[in-house]
This record gives sequence, C-alpha cells and structure tokens, in this order.
Amino acid sequence: MKKILITGKNSYVGNSFEKWLANFPGEYAIEKISLKEESWRDYDFSINDTVLHVAGIAHVSTDPNMEELYYKVNRDLTIEVAKKAKSQGVKQFVFMSSIIVYGDGSKESKVIDKDTIPTPSNFYGKSKLEAEEGIKSLESENFKVAIVRPPMIYGKGSKGNYPKLSMAAQKLPIFPNIDNERSMLHIDNLSEFLRLMVENEESGLFFPQNKEFVKTSEMVKYIAEFHGNGIKLVEVFNPVLNYLSGRIGIINKMFGNLVYDHYLSRYKSDYHVRSLEESIIHTESNKSDEEKIDILLMSDNGLETVGGEQESTKIIIDGLKNKFKVGVAQPGLVKKKLPEVNYYHLTTETRIKHVIKNPISFFKYILKSRKIIVTKKPRIIHTQAQVSFFIVSLFKKLRLIPREIKLVHTERGLYTKYSGFFKKLFLFFMKELNTLVTTTEFNMNHWMEAIFEKRISVDYKVIENTAGQLFETYEEELEKEKLDTITIGFAGRYTDWKNWPLAVDISKRLNEQLGNKLHVKMAVGCLDDKAKIDTKEMFNDLYRVLGGRFNGKINISLEEMNQLYYDIDVFILTSNYNTESFGRTLIEAMSRKTAVLSTNAGGSVEVVGNINNICESSDGFVTQVMKFYNNNELLKKEKEKNYVRVKEIYSLNNNISKHKFLYENLLNTQE
Repeated sequence: MKKILITGKNSYVGNSFEKWLANFPGEYAIEKISLKEESWRDYDFSINDTVLHVAGIAHVSTDPNMEELYYKVNRDLTIEVAKKAKSQGVKQFVFMSSIIVYGDGSKESKVIDKDTIPTPSNFYGKSKLEAEEGIKSLESENFKVAIVRPPMIYGKGSKGNYPKLSMAAQKLPIFPNIDNERSMLHIDNLSEFLRLMVENEESGLFFPQNKEFVKTSEMVKYIAEFHGNGIKLVEVFNPVLNYLSGRIGIINKMFGNLVYDHYLSRYKSDYHVRSLEESIIHTESNKSDEEKIDILLMSDNGLETVGGEQESTKIIIDGLKNKFKVGVAQPGLVKKKLPEVNYYHLTTETRIKHVIKNPISFFKYILKSRKIIVTKKPRIIHTQAQVSFFIVSLFKKLRLIPREIKLVHTERGLYTKYSGFFKKLFLFFMKELNTLVTTTEFNMNHWMEAIFEKRISVDYKVIENTAGQLFETYEEELEKEKLDTITIGFAGRYTDWKNWPLAVDISKRLNEQLGNKLHVKMAVGCLDDKAKIDTKEMFNDLYRVLGGRFNGKINISLEEMNQLYYDIDVFILTSNYNTESFGRTLIEAMSRKTAVLSTNAGGSVEVVGNINNICESSDGFVTQVMKFYNNNELLKKEKEKNYVRVKEIYSLNNNISKHKFLYENLLNTQE
C-alpha cells in the first residue's frame, strides 16, 4: 500500500485526488495536513512514501502588495516542505506547478514544446518557477522530484474561469465566436495522472492535458446545449475583443491561445479517463442537485459568537456533515469553515437582534433567507432559535417556500419564561412545524401541554444537549492537585437572569467560613461593552475580598473553559427560577468529574439529577459546599457519579445519533 501525504488540506486538487483514489480500495492510504498553522512542522513525514504538495496561493493577482506573500507561500514554503520530506526519508515529492510559468495566453498561436523556455509574466508564475528550481536541486537517488505543470483545471466544484463560462453558457443568448485554442485538464484526468506518478515513482517534468485542445466558444456551446440553452455564437464582438486581448487579462484567459504540444503530454500509460465531451457532461450533470442540500440549519447568532445555540449547531454540523449535505444560514461571517458544509451569511452583523433594530435591514435579511431556501431547496430546515423559526414558519404559512420542506425547531427557551404574547405567537406558528425538539423532558412537558390544549398536530423529540467533542475524553494529568482547599466555579453569560449577585454572595459567605482554604474561579461571557464593565466591577469586588484566591476571566475559549472545569471541585449555577431550559455548563463541568449545584432554574434540575444539590439561597449553597469540604469521600463519589451520568445521558454519540435518527425519518417520509 502506498502512503501519500497531501499538503493543502482543503485544496480542490488534493480533495479530488483523495476521492479518485477511493476507486482503488486497499492500494493507497491518504493523510492531509494544512500548512496554514505552524503545527505542520511537528508532523512526521517519514511514514509516507510520497508527498503531494498542492498547498499554495492558487489565483493570479497583479496587486504588488501580494508579491511578497506569493514568494513566501508558493516558493519558500514549497522548498521548506521538500527539505523536510527529504530529511525524513520520503521517497518522492510531487509538486503541482502550472502552465503559467510560460506566461499568459495571447491572440497569436502559442504552442509550448520541449524547447520552450519558461517566461512567466507575473509573480504567481515566477514564484512557481523559482519553487521548481529550488526543489529540483534537492533531487537525489533516494529522493525523487516530480514537477507537474497542468493547464487550466476544471471539473465539479472547481473555481476559476470554468464556472464563469458555465454560468455564461446557461444564461446568455449569444457568445463571441473567437477562433482560439487552449490546453485544459479535467480533474479526473489529472487525478489519474497523479496516481500514475505515485504508482510508478516518477521524477522529472510533466505536462498533462486533455486529449483535445479547447476552443472557448465551442466549450460554451457544449455546456449551453447540455442545459437546453440555444446559445448562438456570433462574431460581431471579435474586433473589440481582439483589440482588448493584449490589454485586459481576463480576455486573454478566456479567448487567448495557450497549448502544450500533444507529444509533450504523452505518457507511457493512458491517463485520459474522460474525453472533452464526457468531462463536460460529467461536470455539468446533476450540478443543480449537488447545489441542493438535505438539511439547512438556521441560527439567530453567528457560529463564532458565544452561546448554547451556536455550540449545539456546530456539534450537529461536525457530527453529521459526512452523512448529509448540510448548510448553515446565519448572521455574520464564518472564518473557520468546514469544507463539507455550505455556509450562507445573511448579514455582516453577528446577531439577528442587532438587525431587527433596523426595519429595512431586517426586511433584507428576511428576503435573503427566502432566496437561499428557494435556491438551495433544502429537504429539511432546522431552526435553532426563535426569530429564525418565526421567519421560516411565516414563509410556509404564506406559501413563499415549497410546502414539502420539513420544518424542525429546537426550542431552547422555557415555555414558562415567555410572555403571553410570545406564547400565542409560538403556538400560531407551530401549526407549520413538523417536529419540535427540546433538550429536557421538563421543557417538553410545558410545551406539549400548551400544544395539546390548542389541538396542534406536531411530532416532538427530546434530544439532550452534549458538551461536545472536547469533553468526550478525560485527561487525568489535567486534574486539580489534591490539596486541603476547595475551589468553586461559576460560568455563563453576563445577564440579569443568570443572577451573578448570588454567585458573589455565595463566594463571600464561603470565604467567611473557609478563609484561605477557599478559591473561586469565574468565566463570564460578555456580549457588549456594558456587560464587560459590570463584570469587571464584580471581579474587582471579589478581588478585594479574596485577593489572589479569586480568578476571573471574560470571553475565554472553549479550551480555557475545559481547563477551568478541571481546576474546580464544585460548579455552581445561580440562574433565576425557571430561566434555564438546560444548562450546558453543568454537563461540561460534570464531564470533568466536578460536583455541580444549581438553583431551581428549570431544566437544570433534570440535568443535575440530584435534588440534594438543588439550592434556593446562599445559605443552601454554602451548606452543601461545606458538606463536600468536610467529607472528601462524599465529594469524590459525587464527582464520579456525575462523570458516569454524562457518559450515559449527555454524550456526543447520544446527541448525534438522535439527530441522525430524526433527520433520516423525515427524509424517508419525503421519498
């Protein structure tokens, strides 16, 4: 079995090559790494036979400010990776260069043969050529270097000029009939060629291309005919385009001449698995179906903001992205995108509540939401918060989206917490709902009582929250050191209903009894400047009382939260009565073998699962913490019991399995 390392974790060529090798089960093992983070330098290359280096800046830019970056990434990084591969005993290094090392296309015939000297016309081409020269000097008997200079690559999911041509072919009534020739390479032909490079342990310079040269206008006509568009090729624009061809880069790319001599592209094995016509059919076929998604998750808040809705959405995406075609529509941009997931941002604002303040912006938000739904045609829409639910329900009620779309809503708010107006609004729109999801039986019972009273027909499902992948494994070396002290912890957003004054009061009362035996940690999520100011005032108050035994942090990462839970003995949730539908921080803490206490905040009582750990006042919390402090065996048993409870009820597998079952049942009813 050949072991191949692909550098460029999200590259089109790398991902396509990996999929192609799936046609040869048992013959190849693939690993992919990203070079964007410094951690790649610690990766052990020695376990691989070949490194396929496709990482780099793929598009051509004329911005002089980009020049240094091009050389740093396309040249310097390539040479550095090749040196590491050689030093760690990798046998072969395959580098993805480009036909651009020969310059751009031109209106005159431009045929590249074995005697053609590279003359790059921009720093993209120059950086590739200098990378070639740098890695070629590393070649030895035990380190083979294969340099591949492909022409324009196209195929399903490709970027660049092909999608633009495809769109033009489907929409335009006419298209310029310029007599030109281009070398092109379908992604499957390239993938097979790369497989042969690896299989035969090749070294040298290679020029793969399709068997046929391409005339741009003929390719557009092929695509148009496939989609039933009777496009006409006209020559009326030719004089203008010929004049502009040497002045505007995009004209050269579209209509210029740039081909490899066919002899140059020959190989001892035929790698042409698709003809030009077959490749177009394959690329264009089912494209509209591919753009459709199975499940569209709609969120009121950007996934990179703090909150239970956001974390739950990310858990569903990560767990089911390989089982369904998943899309996410949300406010705000997503920086950390998963390649298997489609992201649609509805506004630059990160929270929908900021958009609602401007009626015009909110109306645009609603229109954009509908456009995404109508265009992508999801089979299921799963709303994760209230406003998204109201918007989609309104679309269904007014028949502005297909009626066959199934609507699922996860209600994270307690029924008892809403005003009479919002209760009526929810029940009015729930007539459009297929399945209602809550995270606790406690919350579901309140909702179902109201739904049954209104005789609304809706399925319902309880899917318990989970802490997520980070909290699935327990690392004993991160445990708090066993001392004669006790550490209590508080975490959550800074809002009135989280009742932070109670947390302060508990801390001060325990300090009166325990003195320097008490340590307090707080992690507070602040969504605005006022919350930050109030939180810092609270922290200062506790610093004055506890000194260095208090540690308070604002807006920390999930990894830092994880360490906080390891550091504490008792986690306390102080939320007001009937304000918590679940309380994710409780299971995060429980997964770290932490005792947990809570007010009678609603669903949190069900999560804690021990009525003795539900307290109504500062005195009750102080009494229970003192019991744990004075009886180490009791504290130890409570910690172990919580750890088991999370594994049995609130595991990642439980959450993902229940969502998978829910989606599969809804999809099956549509077939």
